[in-house]
Formats: sequence, structure tokens, C-alpha cells
Amino acid sequence: MGAPADPRGSVVDRAIRRMSAALGVIAAGALVVLMLATVLDVIVRWITRASVPGMIEVAETALVASVFLGLAWTSVQGGHVAVSIVTDRLRPGAARVVSALVWAVNTGMLAWLGYASVHRAALSTALAETRFGLVQWPVWPLRWIIAAGLALWTIVALVNLLRVLRGGVAYGEDREVVADV
Repeated sequence: MGAPADPRGSVVDRAIRRMSAALGVIAAGALVVLMLATVLDVIVRWITRASVPGMIEVAETALVASVFLGLAWTSVQGGHVAVSIVTDRLRPGAARVVSALVWAVNTGMLAWLGYASVHRAALSTALAETRFGLVQWPVWPLRWIIAAGLALWTIVALVNLLRVLRGGVAYGEDREVVADV
């Protein structure tokens, strides 16, 4: 038997958990901003019958941040929907092969999306891309938020692939809830 596992996890595990938690906190803060902006806009509309200028842009920005910065944290916590109808019926070795294949495809797709997002963010930054509405709003920072969120989520998927290949479980698999239907 090998040495007992470090309960704190490896350096990589701790770094991924800290980075994803930090981005998750920012995502939660963006969700609070979205909520407060919506409440403010509703109150102002009720009183003045007019929206607060720029509120749509603030809401869009907060929504992008809350979604993309929370992806890695949700994955580490096992919060994404998982369907195990196939792997539950397989022997453990075959289930591990299927899981590794799924994580390999997931990692490849996320890497491709991340690459495309970084390319698009760089182009958007070079062009100083803005959104025109009632308020001129910069779009390029949002594109970097998307790229950062996808980059960390890609790293989480890659680490999950490596964990499964080594005979372990992916992040969050130990927290999965089984629904009896």
C-alpha cells in the first residue's frame, strides 16, 4: 500500500480550488450587482416611468461575469448536471474508460473555445470594441472575462481527465446526488 493521501490535496489541487473559489466569489459579487441594478431600475421605472440609462449594459456585464467566472468553481464543486445512466451499468474499468473519454472530449472542446475566446478578446481589445446604446459601453473587458473563465474551466477539465486516468475521481464526483426517478 502507498502512503496515505494528503487530506489537503496536492499543490495543483489547492491552487485550482483557490483560483476557482476566487473567481466564484467575483461571480457571486457580479450576481449581487445584477440583482441590485435590477431592483434599482424597477424602482426608478415605477417612480419616473423611465429606465436608468446604461442599466442594460450593467446587467449584461454582470451576467457575463457571473456565468463565466463561476464555471470552474461549479465544476470543482460538482454543481454541473451529470448523467450517469451509461456508466452506472458498466464495470468499474469500463466506466473509467468512458469517463476518461468524456473528460478528454470536454477538455478538447473547452481548449478550443478558450483559444477562440482569447483570439476574439485580443481582437476586441485592439479595436477598442464598444457597444452602442444609450451609453457607449466597452465590450473588450467582457471578452477577457469569458476567456479567463473558459481557461480555468479548461484546466479543471484537464485535471479531471488526469485524475480519472490515474484511477481517481473527478472533482465533485464524490458530491454527486443520485435522484431516484
